[in-house]
Amino acid sequence: MKKKVFIFLVIAAVMINGVYRWAEKTAREEYQLQAGDRYANFKELQKHEKNGYNIEYHEEAGSDCLIFSPHGGRIEGGVSELVRAFNDDYSTYLFEGKKDKNNSDLHITSTNFDEPLALQKIKEHHYTIAFHGYSGDRPHTLVGGTDRQLAKAIVRSLKKSDFSAELVKVNGRFAGTAEENINNESQTGMSVQLEISTAQRKAFFEDFDYKDREETKTRKFYRYVKAVRKVLEDKC
Repeated sequence: MKKKVFIFLVIAAVMINGVYRWAEKTAREEYQLQAGDRYANFKELQKHEKNGYNIEYHEEAGSDCLIFSPHGGRIEGGVSELVRAFNDDYSTYLFEGKKDKNNSDLHITSTNFDEPLALQKIKEHHYTIAFHGYSGDRPHTLVGGTDRQLAKAIVRSLKKSDFSAELVKVNGRFAGTAEENINNESQTGMSVQLEISTAQRKAFFEDFDYKDREETKTRKFYRYVKAVRKVLEDKC
């Protein structure tokens, strides 16, 4: 009798686990569909996209922070230039779209982004600062992440430098607080996520074309970087 009960419990546990995994997979696929991503993860992207993207990592000795973006190059214009602006003092990582067209195909939402080098390096650092871009006609920055104090400090610093910025609610859109978000894979699980509107990113360059952005940075670009860097100096 005890043996039959044990077997029944094992079967039940397997079934429950199977249902849980199915529900989790369904939820992730639904989230992916809502995000508009073509690929569910990096392995799937790599299978279909043989070229057209670049992975760049810069190691800075003694850097507790990793400044990064999984949506650089032509995926979300302007974020690569922002990340590289921190190369002198911080470790940086970029996944960049380099295709002539359809770079949105290379967008993998942060909760699904699992490129191996990114995961490795993020786990080697104490904190992560992620730059992203969102579609918006007003120059504005939405600041989220699990390190609420650091996020608040960045919002204050940006405002002092005459930029429009706000702290995203913990459960709000672009919050960047989800446990599975790659931002939060650091040693401490602490992160800040900056979502920058299209209008604000365009204001950082005289020419927003991919090939000309690097050479046409405006004063606003340098003022923005300085405002963020000022806050990070005490943290990283």
